[in-house]
Amino acid sequence: MYDVMLDEANLWFHEHEPPLRKRKLEAPPSPVEDVYFSDEEDMNPEEQEKYRLQVVESCGFDVDLFIHTFNGIIPSGCTPYDTLFAKAGLHCYNLEKGKKLQFKSVLKVNAEIGSLYNSYSTSEVMDPVNNSLHTFQTLVTDAGKMNKARLILVTKICRLKPQVPGMGDANVFWNFDAIDGFYKGDMPDWPLNDEFTKGDKLLQFYEVKESEFRDNEWISLYAEAALFSEWHSDMSVYTPFEMKKVVVQTKEDVESSMKLKSSNAIFYMSFKVGEGPDCRGIVRKTSDGRTGHMCLEARCWIDK
Repeated sequence: MYDVMLDEANLWFHEHEPPLRKRKLEAPPSPVEDVYFSDEEDMNPEEQEKYRLQVVESCGFDVDLFIHTFNGIIPSGCTPYDTLFAKAGLHCYNLEKGKKLQFKSVLKVNAEIGSLYNSYSTSEVMDPVNNSLHTFQTLVTDAGKMNKARLILVTKICRLKPQVPGMGDANVFWNFDAIDGFYKGDMPDWPLNDEFTKGDKLLQFYEVKESEFRDNEWISLYAEAALFSEWHSDMSVYTPFEMKKVVVQTKEDVESSMKLKSSNAIFYMSFKVGEGPDCRGIVRKTSDGRTGHMCLEARCWIDK
């Protein structure tokens, strides 16, 4: 059977724009209202307005249950996908803000299921500086599988819950043209015989030191994303991983230790899952430079 939804999802990713419903009005609506739509014919005018206000004021994070036929935002239970996406959103926020907020738990999830799955998660996070608790919100899209990637997650909003309702500096639209072509197309394969640092590409690679694992605990999140791309299950059962070797590749010849902080980079990881198998994972991280935007593409090999 021809999969219309998958075809539309692929079209979205290749054309670098999310699919939007044909607008009913000639005057362009606000960016928020244009993205978060529902089939309004299923709701009376009072419900339509209530839904619209909740979506606009909360950016989709605080929306009651309304009856939709297609592509509305609804309260949902938390799945392993949502937990991983919430952690990825927090990681994006920490990188941008220079923070080390720690993930505690997902408090609630709103879901939007159309051609792609959008996860609007609200989580509790802790600032280790003073052990204060905060409410964190992130919108992450599951962009399907392509270019040898078994998992593609795209963050669009990553923020502490604002005091003033609204979008703030968030921008859900990505500019994929801003990403260098070096980081596009098929994901790389695992190098033969683990030969990362030979030949004319020597300066592109950097092997992460053991001491840097402790200072950059988020590296294990990338291993988690890689393994999740194959197992699609609750990763808390298998973590923490034993990280054996991590090599970072960038197109730019930047100082070795700075490769970890690059907005665009490819991570090659060897790790062991508890008492389970040895694994190899590749995660490609990219960003278009806009606030709250990070894309992680992952693939994994499980060595028996």
